[in-house]
Amino acid sequence: MTSTFLTLVSMLSHMCFSLVSFSNPKEDVVNVTMSVTDKVEAPAVNTAYITPTNIEDLQRVDINDQTLNMTMVSLNVPNGWTLHQDIASNPNGTGYLKFLLAVESPEGEVQGFLPLMMNYNYTQSFGQEGGMYFDQLIYYLMHYCSSPFLEKFSPGSLESDREALQKEEGRQFREHAVSFANMVSQMMGDPVEMDFDMVRLDFSAFRKNIPYKGVIRGAKLGVVDSNPYLTTKFGVVIGGFALAPENLFAQAKNREIDFNMEVSPKWEERRNQIINMETQRMSQDHQARMAQQQQQFNAHQQNMASMRQTYHQQNQAWYDRNFGSSGSGSYSGNAAVTDAITGYSSFNDPYTGQQIKKEGHYNYWYTNEFGEYHGTDDPNFQPENHYSGNWKPIKPLKPEH
Repeated sequence: MTSTFLTLVSMLSHMCFSLVSFSNPKEDVVNVTMSVTDKVEAPAVNTAYITPTNIEDLQRVDINDQTLNMTMVSLNVPNGWTLHQDIASNPNGTGYLKFLLAVESPEGEVQGFLPLMMNYNYTQSFGQEGGMYFDQLIYYLMHYCSSPFLEKFSPGSLESDREALQKEEGRQFREHAVSFANMVSQMMGDPVEMDFDMVRLDFSAFRKNIPYKGVIRGAKLGVVDSNPYLTTKFGVVIGGFALAPENLFAQAKNREIDFNMEVSPKWEERRNQIINMETQRMSQDHQARMAQQQQQFNAHQQNMASMRQTYHQQNQAWYDRNFGSSGSGSYSGNAAVTDAITGYSSFNDPYTGQQIKKEGHYNYWYTNEFGEYHGTDDPNFQPENHYSGNWKPIKPLKPEH
């Protein structure tokens, strides 16, 4: 499995990291909506048996993308092992319609890859959740990638792979995670939080009534983007899996195979064209959603301003009934004395025409269309630099003589 991870690290240096706006993984692989206890429908399996010569020898094999009808990657396969491949990329964006890539020994040991550059996307807005986060995706992939071989799963718990994090593969993956987070920050124009980990999930299952054990190892290279309206967690999961009969599992989980995987430049170019088009579309959709949320926020602010204005008017009407006349008419000497004693200033509101009172005695006063007032003794203070609305100066009333 170590060699599998290092192979994938090498791939990252060749594959374009244009996956900033990730699609929902529910659109990337089939059957993602089922629970982890359900039996996943296995994808079709195309097998090519490698003629056994020397078990230590490796044979170079091309892996085909059925959607684009071209070689996707080439890799080494041990002679005498069976190659399972059934891959079709998403023709409209990131991810795959189906993905199976594994090799199997004559003894039934299986070493395989998780969907290469599999993305995840999780959102939370006003208490509503959407998409699928990394932790959920790993459990799904346990079923999806193993179901062509196993059944009756009993998953363990997902744990951080501390051993892998401390090795060279962990250092390389962390460097890629930092680069990815920096790239996303630059493209979005705002800082994002790096979300990185390497995990393992052990599980048990059966194969034709033979007890098997399995392990999935995955690296999470993601980011967390938070704003007042929406929290988004997205990134990629990269990794592999090992399956074997119980008596062979200890050996299988530590198996190192030099797959030496190489991505086809033509396939990479075509996939990046498709992904970039989808990324642009999703970026436009994201901007539209943000604009809509901003409009909703502005409407909320205006509604709050209207409520405040209504409260002020009701408060002024109560004050006028008890302490003086309302309206923008007279402002008597007695009213001025009352204001001086109580610490208030009176105004004729330019928007409503009503006479109102505000607490405080200041040299400069300002008001806006929302019925908000601000007083200050600073002659250089500009309220529009600090508060929303169209502010203009206003002077307190003086008694008529």
